[in-house]
Amino acid sequence: MLEIQTACLVAAGAVAIAFGLRYMLAREFMGYHATISGRSWGELPVGMQAIILGMYTIMGGGFATYGAALLWLLLPLRDGQPWAALAILTLSVTALVPVVYVTVWLRSVNPEARTPVLPAVVVLVLACAGAGLSLLR
Repeated sequence: MLEIQTACLVAAGAVAIAFGLRYMLAREFMGYHATISGRSWGELPVGMQAIILGMYTIMGGGFATYGAALLWLLLPLRDGQPWAALAILTLSVTALVPVVYVTVWLRSVNPEARTPVLPAVVVLVLACAGAGLSLLR
């Protein structure tokens, strides 16, 4: 069970870090944001572009931090310290439930928008499964 829990958490952490890097390195908004806004990147005023890229950097930093925290928490988790599983659950719920909510809500604003609902749900499920399995052992 230790291998499954570790695999779940490593996968969740890696995906979160990848999303973080994607947002931090973005030079324009994502396709689904263009769909929702009804505008192309070039149609936005320069100030709005700066605000969006700034928010992307902040969001990306948050995703990367969440992923890194999951990976660091593997150390006490492997030592059988139950507080680490509770920390993972706390981080996962507070970081990812709002992400899942917003990605679903944005699709209700414009159903054609391909928001990343599935990746957000997968990371949440993987992290909770990994932490849950740790609490069971």
